[in-house]
Amino acid sequence: MDSKKTVSIVDIARLAGVSTATVSHVLNKSGRYSKETEIKVKETIEKYGYVSNNAARSLKSSSSRTVGLIIPNINNDFFSTIAVSIEQYFDYNNYSLFICNTDNDPQKERRYFYKLDSMQVDGIMVISCQNRLESDLISRDIPILLIDRTPINSMDLHVVASDVKTGMFKATERLIKKGCKDIIFVSSYLATYVKTNRKDGYLEAMHKHGLKADQSTVIQLPKGSSLINAETSIVEYLDAGNKVDGVICTSDNQAISVMTGLKRKGLRVPEDVKVFGFDNQLQSKICTPTLSTIERNPSEMGNAAAEALLKLIKKQDSVPSNIIFDCSLIERESTN
Repeated sequence: MDSKKTVSIVDIARLAGVSTATVSHVLNKSGRYSKETEIKVKETIEKYGYVSNNAARSLKSSSSRTVGLIIPNINNDFFSTIAVSIEQYFDYNNYSLFICNTDNDPQKERRYFYKLDSMQVDGIMVISCQNRLESDLISRDIPILLIDRTPINSMDLHVVASDVKTGMFKATERLIKKGCKDIIFVSSYLATYVKTNRKDGYLEAMHKHGLKADQSTVIQLPKGSSLINAETSIVEYLDAGNKVDGVICTSDNQAISVMTGLKRKGLRVPEDVKVFGFDNQLQSKICTPTLSTIERNPSEMGNAAAEALLKLIKKQDSVPSNIIFDCSLIERESTN
């Protein structure tokens, strides 16, 4: 008897050889599944009857007063600042928050969607690492809100993000106005759909001023630590005979690593090469030289996302489908 009481919907899915979303579909009599799957799930539920009763009780409840937040990397200052802001908002409104860290793994992200669904959360916020979000991620009619990244989806989801393309445009143009002509763009391997917006801002500014900008001026870092790969990549780029007097990076870690690589090659920042980072993380304020960067206001984004989701949960007021925050430039020693 005790073992039955510890069985969850995740266990039922594993024992039946299906996803947790499929178990939820069978319980709710919603979505698509075969008769064979229905029989298999119901037989498993009957064998572990406590789970069925527990699910039924959850379905009768109008609200669990819980929400989920799925993020790519809890160690990243930008994501953790968003998470803290969201947690504080929901705590003040007497909701509990489940924070799920995906390590930028799309399959892990999908599993967290299924788990949060099985836990009967009232809504989900996600900073997704997937290029596409499918409707089968969730079996119930609850709000899902996208933060920062906007993967392709057919669910007409609300979005809270920042105008990163314009931010990159402004940073690139600032370097151009300071006399830089050979400006390169450094990007990580992650979340290519969102990185593209950033690269577009760089390309647009360069082309506006008639400067060379194409694949030959873009360094796409391999998978791994930006602190290691960016340094190695900029050294290799310079060793190939390329000219550089300005660098735009998609993270502060990349920019700090780039400055280390430039120093290895005997180049001074900012005298020989000017460098812009991205996200205004703590290390940008304490490195030498201090790093110019692009600020995205994560606390405000997190608060706006939490407020929007709660309104969607309570079906209160009209919530804008897109809430976009401006980026601002923080200029420090690396571009002076």
